[in-house]
Amino acid sequence: MSDSRLKVMLVDDEYLTRELLRRCINWNEIGMEIVSEASNAYEALDIVDKIIPDIIITDICMPFMDGIEFSKAVIERHPHIKIVILTGYEEFEYAKRSIKVGAADFLLKPINHNEIKKAALNIKEKIEAERTRNDEYRKLKKQLDESMPYLREIFLNELLQGRMDENIIQNKLLYFQIDIKSNQFQTAVIEIIYTSMHAEFGEEDILLLRMHCIELIKQYFRNKIYTYVFFDISQRIVILNNDKDIDLIECCENIKNMIVNRLNCFVCIGVGNSYEGIKNIRNSYREAIEALNYKVIAGKNQVMNYNDITFPAQRQLFFFDDQIDDLGYYLKVGMEDKAIELVETLYDEIASIQTDIVDIIRVIGVNIISTILNTATKLGINIKEVFHNGIQPYKYVFKIDTIPEMKNYLKSCISGALKSINSFRNSKVSKIVKEIQNFLIENYADPEINLLSVAKMFYLNPSYLSRLFRQETGQTFVEYLTRIRIKKAIELLKETDMKVYEVAEKVGIIDPHYFGICFKKYLGMSVSEFKKCR
Repeated sequence: MSDSRLKVMLVDDEYLTRELLRRCINWNEIGMEIVSEASNAYEALDIVDKIIPDIIITDICMPFMDGIEFSKAVIERHPHIKIVILTGYEEFEYAKRSIKVGAADFLLKPINHNEIKKAALNIKEKIEAERTRNDEYRKLKKQLDESMPYLREIFLNELLQGRMDENIIQNKLLYFQIDIKSNQFQTAVIEIIYTSMHAEFGEEDILLLRMHCIELIKQYFRNKIYTYVFFDISQRIVILNNDKDIDLIECCENIKNMIVNRLNCFVCIGVGNSYEGIKNIRNSYREAIEALNYKVIAGKNQVMNYNDITFPAQRQLFFFDDQIDDLGYYLKVGMEDKAIELVETLYDEIASIQTDIVDIIRVIGVNIISTILNTATKLGINIKEVFHNGIQPYKYVFKIDTIPEMKNYLKSCISGALKSINSFRNSKVSKIVKEIQNFLIENYADPEINLLSVAKMFYLNPSYLSRLFRQETGQTFVEYLTRIRIKKAIELLKETDMKVYEVAEKVGIIDPHYFGICFKKYLGMSVSEFKKCR
């Protein structure tokens, strides 16, 4: 809160009462100033609209309009103004109605200077608390606005996964102001491949090259309001097209030539089919990835259409693709029960086929083993830790010829893999939290440090970081950072003659009032009490 005094207005039809209120306490001493007076409610309403006081002290009995009606009129226009009602004993029950219309307090006549001062200080505390909350809200709103492009990209990636409920999708489309033109959706996935001239590129240079590419593509589609360009979770560039009048393959050919000529790098683009329904974006995206993977055969600087690289024979087990995708997801998030249930479901479906199914049993087994290996590899886990018994999984799968045996083997593989994945994840989590703790210890004096900025710096979701931090330290992020700052503040107060506001700024807390609250909460005494003890 700023150091400016709170503005107080007096409303009473008796001059002597107003004069008594003015003189009964030292208003300046408690951070307030009487800025105006009025002898009736109508006069007061005109003044209120001009000066917007923080506090109004009004009599309940006045001619023309009483204090309750006046309070109601003020609060309807200016809800933040705090009103104190003055009343005589015989009007006590009547005054209780003032509380219902929103008055902050009421006091009994005759005027007692101690009661007036006590009420004024209570209201001042409420106003300061409200202003602090409002300031915090504005800061959070600013942070949210700054994070909106990042949150929008997360949502678009969720659309690619196809796991959200239809109602949630519609609500998020409205929130992120994403317009939908038709019910047809098609995706393309773009991968930038570095040439020999990029061999000495560092991570920052590679990131800048990707950013340059995505900006070029966004510029290409700048007049196409129903086409969205963003990074997926693997830092590939995704084009999500919702305009059926656009020939996406032709656009991709133009984009390929533009990037190759301007940036002197290789580019490969996979294009999926157009699907009806927003939840089927997932199918188009998966096809685009499969088409992109065909680059090993097609070569670099190619636009590969899914329909051009798939054949009917390759689509015989297409109905298992979604389940295999789900298995990868369950492994990543550690949902062992779901992963095992999926294996059961897959082989139960296969069991209903009347023809020879041994080959199908083995093909599905190979796909599941591949998914386990791919998941572990992407997480940076040594494959030997997953299959530590020395068995070659692919060879073993082709020796199995019954569903029960295959189920048991795959479930044991999933359990073993998840043990390694969970162990790896736990050690990684501890390392990340330790790095963040060290960062906070070194940078606590920066007032801009908060959960959102640190999450962004360490490439983490803020909610996920919050949970990790509490899980690893037993404290919230804010509690830990505040503890560091207050400990340093105690050192400064002991070792220097700095003023309180200087100490607060030195430890990264700009607001001295908020610093005082944190200090008292941590140490159990105010700053002034601490100084006396020292």
